[in-house]
Amino acid sequence: MPHETPPVAAPLLPGFPSGLAPGFDWLNQFGASIGADGLPDFGDRRAEAAAALSADVIAPLADRGTIRIRGTDRDAFLQGQLSSDIRELTPSRGQLASYSTPKGRVLAIFVALRHGDDIWLETSRSVLAETLKRLRMFVMRSKVTLEDAGAEAISIGVAGPNADRVLEAAGLLVPSVLCLCAEVDGIVIMRRRGPQNRYSLHGPSERLAALWPKLAAHAQAVGTEAWRLTDILAGFPALHPETREQHVAQMMNIDQLDGISFTKGCYPGQEIVARLHYLGNLKRRMFIGRSSAAKIVRGAPVVLAGSEGQSVGDVLDTALHPDGGQALLVVLQTSQQDSTALRIGSADGPELALLR
Repeated sequence: MPHETPPVAAPLLPGFPSGLAPGFDWLNQFGASIGADGLPDFGDRRAEAAAALSADVIAPLADRGTIRIRGTDRDAFLQGQLSSDIRELTPSRGQLASYSTPKGRVLAIFVALRHGDDIWLETSRSVLAETLKRLRMFVMRSKVTLEDAGAEAISIGVAGPNADRVLEAAGLLVPSVLCLCAEVDGIVIMRRRGPQNRYSLHGPSERLAALWPKLAAHAQAVGTEAWRLTDILAGFPALHPETREQHVAQMMNIDQLDGISFTKGCYPGQEIVARLHYLGNLKRRMFIGRSSAAKIVRGAPVVLAGSEGQSVGDVLDTALHPDGGQALLVVLQTSQQDSTALRIGSADGPELALLR
């Protein structure tokens, strides 16, 4: 049954909307509240997580921010910084990319797309400021400017078995292929990876605010964490301060997600990434998992039961699962992928079951 979120004003909670991500303060008009983690929801996160796995939903991607790149040298600059081949980034096709240290450790993961004459890099808001600061260090004489687009460039997600109809009912185009993009009135629609139909909408805050009730007439509004659950179950990684600069790109499956070009030439960490690719000695990969634990922190070690606590991996990301506990992305030694003795935090910690 489609669910319409009533566009009625809701009383502001303490710290809301000032504690909410820039560009999403309008959500209070549609019944949103802000959780202890600073992310919006609509009153029942577990029910929203269940809806995200089976129903048509819309979600504010309030944990994401956008770096906007302008100038005649924008493509050449990014080509020398990111793992993807920017020459393949077009108005009709976005891409995944990573940004690494010279030692190959990933600092940020981006969804890159063209928006008019600019390039937008969507990334975790929690690492955006540090990432932007580092990128600016390498501008030198390039004719390029980089800025935190803040409230000017936000994202919302649409997912579900009839997500294409939800978009069409709101007057939007429906990209048919993974990473394909379409633009309508300054809003870029991108098809996302996932077991169900998933799309992200990127544009100015005021335009997405006006679009929200049109989408909500045909889909249930859910919080940011519910969308993150769909990301995790799709095997789509995100980086946060706890996991930044810990892994090489292939350890987070960015190569399998078409986020690495092995023919484009040099960029920070390229030598390490290429060596792992061509020598075939990668010993860690990212896996999707479940745990019954009520709370798991990012960066927590994964250890073997009965061991002395030596780490065989770590937790990359986590989200509430409607069946209880948490859904996880973990980076794990590939030699342990069939183990039934995986624990989180310590040798007697919560069990970790790998889904794939």
